Amino acid sequence: MSKKNLNIKIDELESALGTFKGLQIQIGRLIDEEWEEPMGPTPFPSVATLRNWDRKLLDRYKPFYMPFCDLCCLCTYGKCDLTAGKTGACGISQESQQSRIVMIACCIGASTHAAHGRHMLDHLLEEYGADTRLDVALNTNVEAPHVRLVCGFKPKTIGDLEVALDYVETQIV
Repeated sequence: MSKKNLNIKIDELESALGTFKGLQIQIGRLIDEEWEEPMGPTPFPSVATLRNWDRKLLDRYKPFYMPFCDLCCLCTYGKCDLTAGKTGACGISQESQQSRIVMIACCIGASTHAAHGRHMLDHLLEEYGADTRLDVALNTNVEAPHVRLVCGFKPKTIGDLEVALDYVETQIV
């Protein structure tokens, strides 16, 4: 999969460019993949890139927000009635309020699932070790489809999952 924290130290190097003394090169991760699909255009995307993915989806599919509350209670202006086309004191509409509630719920869910994933992964690492190979179920067409799509690699060991979870913890939650 990938190799982390490659450090190269050269005491002295003479080249056509000049003489370099105390040269130190650090590379965070080298990806060494051997799988049949080409790597996607944005492995380990930043939040800005994920925002572009979201916009693409929103352009393609109109969101549906099921109103479960006609009030907005999220700011200090007080409870605002958003029924019948009314807007809140800040100008928020019913549709915007519902999308905000859905986003908050998604953030809570992503954080909860990431924390649970970390707990499970820590247990697996302690119990079996990072080099234990992943054994997927029979009739599995694509192993770890979310990791492959978003992170751009096919996890082969339990340790590989830590790379994906580290990404989730830093970029998603």
